[in-house]
Amino acid sequence: MSEAVCLRLGLIYDPTVILEMQSANGTTNYSLGLARNVAFLFGDITLYLQVHVIRQSAYDILLGRPFDTLTQSIVRNYADENQTITIHDPNTGKTATIPTIPRGRPRILNHIPFSWEN
Repeated sequence: MSEAVCLRLGLIYDPTVILEMQSANGTTNYSLGLARNVAFLFGDITLYLQVHVIRQSAYDILLGRPFDTLTQSIVRNYADENQTITIHDPNTGKTATIPTIPRGRPRILNHIPFSWEN
């Protein structure tokens, strides 16, 4: 998660838990710390994720292999270029299929008390 999003959400993170991150271009930087048990809502599924905070990143939030492993995610690609991700909540057994959207302006729910714009 970018530092900007972390600050906008008012998340607390532990600066003693850092890791070295390598970007796609090969440069490396250290994370600022770890925010523990951050609630993410996907439909009616709430997942509590461990989130590394990155000072400057090309993304707001990046869900990677730990998320895929936890949720047993399945990505489906369709001939019409649509794509869905199906996730599974390991605690409740619920599943949800989420349509993806093309990269562009982020779509934010109204109840989140901040704006992604600077």
